[in-house]
Amino acid sequence: MKNTERLERYWHELVLCYPQAKDMKGAVVSCYPALPMPQGNSAADINVREDEAEDLLNKVTKHFQSAGSGVVRFRITPLTRPRTFASLLESHGFEKKGEESIMVFKRGQLEEKLSNKVEVREISESEVEVADRVASAAFQMPTEWKRELDNFMLGSMQKGGRYFVGYIDGKPVGTSFLFSLIKTGAIFMVGTLEGYRKRGVATTLTAHAVMESIKQGNDLHTLQTAKGGNAEKLYKEVGFEVDHTASWYVKKL
Repeated sequence: MKNTERLERYWHELVLCYPQAKDMKGAVVSCYPALPMPQGNSAADINVREDEAEDLLNKVTKHFQSAGSGVVRFRITPLTRPRTFASLLESHGFEKKGEESIMVFKRGQLEEKLSNKVEVREISESEVEVADRVASAAFQMPTEWKRELDNFMLGSMQKGGRYFVGYIDGKPVGTSFLFSLIKTGAIFMVGTLEGYRKRGVATTLTAHAVMESIKQGNDLHTLQTAKGGNAEKLYKEVGFEVDHTASWYVKKL
């Protein structure tokens, strides 16, 4: 459980970097309705006694309501305490909405994963709109999210995040993002424009981000993706292995 405990600590610290984050002494909570991505709108690192669990549930729900969110979301991992917390959520009308594989880099010759047809550039804060335009299209985000995504990613870069864009023939076609905390580099936003998939863009961007994480002095490198999906297979080919699974439990307000 050594990696799992460290990855949960990483997630705790990451959530506290988000806008409108709060430590509720039993969970860290971020609620940012203007950009309703799960990672930035959830309660995570839940660790309370069983007799405190319902009180935490109620406090988190009220927090989301007061922030104007349409949903309340909890992130459940093997370290969630009490172990019965998921059952408590279900008894209060929450539904399990997806599982993610939390992966760590174990091995692999990263240089061999780089395509000579993909140029990777680290972008500056002034170029964040270019990267977000690619990411928005790759992940099919609603157009109304664009302005808040720019603000969110710019704020993350100002806290040390590094944004990479992959180019083919001079055109920006893919993205990845590296955010380091506690000597752990986590990779997010690995996406490729639809017409450029299966051409080594995502593999190159992932391998490049790991290489930069190593250069930065991190000794643990991680990412998360939908459990059992094609992306998980891609990351395994780069050299990642599944450490544990996290689940999302969601309820409409």
